Amino acid sequence: MSKTPSLHKVNIRPSVSVLSVLKHLNYRPWFALAEYVDNAIQSYFDNEKRLRAISGKSYKLRVEIEIDPEDGGEIIVRDNAGGIALADFPRAFRPAEIPPDRSGLCEFGMGMKSASFWFAPQWSVRTSALGEPVERQVDLDIDSILAKKLEDLTVTERPAGVDEHYTEIVLKDLHQTLHGKTIGKMREHLCSIYRVYLRQETLELKFKGEPLSYPTPRVLIAPYFKHPSGKAHIWRKEIDFDFGKGLRVYGFAALFDVAIWPRLNNST
Repeated sequence: MSKTPSLHKVNIRPSVSVLSVLKHLNYRPWFALAEYVDNAIQSYFDNEKRLRAISGKSYKLRVEIEIDPEDGGEIIVRDNAGGIALADFPRAFRPAEIPPDRSGLCEFGMGMKSASFWFAPQWSVRTSALGEPVERQVDLDIDSILAKKLEDLTVTERPAGVDEHYTEIVLKDLHQTLHGKTIGKMREHLCSIYRVYLRQETLELKFKGEPLSYPTPRVLIAPYFKHPSGKAHIWRKEIDFDFGKGLRVYGFAALFDVAIWPRLNNST
């Protein structure tokens, strides 16, 4: 059995000055959180066959988001996707590094880095990649990086089971306090953004310990308004546009039974 290569440093060039402006990006908390969920979903698609071969047909992608507003605030995002492989590790921590495959959810390669430094000045990543008996951890502190003009960060390695696969991201000392209405909006938007995966049960998404679900609005069944006594129609139409070159849009367009967007929460 060949020895698994070690990784002691990860490079964050081209310029550490790029990192200092990430907290000023025009983000919203729910879109920033979606960057982590997108990464997990893409990892799942990239490794689906191997994940099911190891975990069985009952395997389901699981992403858990925890938020603690106390002591400066903390966010933890965990998933059981394929982890960050050794080959992808350098690219994962380098700003503005475009991934080799741009056809998936992670098109521009800025998700984890931009969202994390937007959320917090200190964050860490702990991951074990599918098929690699190693857990790797990187700790990032923007003040230390800028003060010391660091271009390389230390990677801490620990033994792990070859079949273990996960990623955990911890963000500390948040730039903004998350509570009340903001947390409610985060929950609602995540339900909406990932409604297809939740409806198909491809994804199990937990937010503060609660499984999220998308309450599909009822479709209007009614006659055409100019003929109120006429035959009732189901006001839904399937759409499927093929633009060539692998570009396709499909789904449906519909009128809701109630013309007010419902509140997206688990009590609906």
